[in-house]
Amino acid sequence: MRESQVRVGDVSLTLREWGQGGRSLVYWHGLNPFGALSLNEAGPVWADEGFHVVAIAAPGIADPHALPDLTAYRPTRLADLVVGVADDLQIGRFAYLGWSWGASIGVHLGARHPERLDALVLLDAGHTDIPGDSSRSLEDVLSELSEQQERYRFANWDAFLDAVREQHPALRPALEARFRAGMQEDDRGEIVARSDRRAAAAAWHGLLQEQPSSAHKALGATGLRVLLVLATRNDTRAELERFRALIPQVETHEIDSDHDLLADAADETIQAVGDWLRSTVPAPH
Repeated sequence: MRESQVRVGDVSLTLREWGQGGRSLVYWHGLNPFGALSLNEAGPVWADEGFHVVAIAAPGIADPHALPDLTAYRPTRLADLVVGVADDLQIGRFAYLGWSWGASIGVHLGARHPERLDALVLLDAGHTDIPGDSSRSLEDVLSELSEQQERYRFANWDAFLDAVREQHPALRPALEARFRAGMQEDDRGEIVARSDRRAAAAAWHGLLQEQPSSAHKALGATGLRVLLVLATRNDTRAELERFRALIPQVETHEIDSDHDLLADAADETIQAVGDWLRSTVPAPH
């Protein structure tokens, strides 16, 4: 893994990369503080399969520095930022992979910049909208998320890891590293999220303003090849049928898992995504 900084306009971003040359795969994680290392298992595998994997640490979420303009957290603006990262790395066309929040960004990316994409992979999101009232103000969302984040604190690292094990009983070392990277010790010695609550609120508010469904029709018209990997324990069958009607080129793959596929069903998810990408994305000449 190589870690680096790139600058896109006035925004500094942290990247983690695996592999060099070959087919390019750009990844955006979910809306939680644990995204920085979410490809620490998948990235090396896909690199060995011939991909140059680029994972973007969302500013203010998996990286400590929030975007100065909070309206820049709207999915369309973040989709443009992904293209800016590719431009900085001198990547022309690429496959895009997003999980949860990243998948919601992905449908906007595919609708806005289909000429840059070889394929689009959505991990258990992008076909659904998020619940909430689009008329809510950013300040209202910030107040709610601030209260949630204030409650999400632990007396020490052992208490935090005990809570993680309740969701992930077989806490393998790579997964523990991923969760640890999203937390830090505050000045009281308690363990709290690294993410900036302003950034998290702006990202959630942005999703309410620009729901994935607002881009579905345009994405379907592009003909871009799409893989939607579904976690079967997260039942979204009704939303899936609406998605298929607007995006007939979508292919689906179901995995017996909760929503966080790369945590709960890592091996199967890594293989399914890798197999599909190798059969879909043309090798560079």
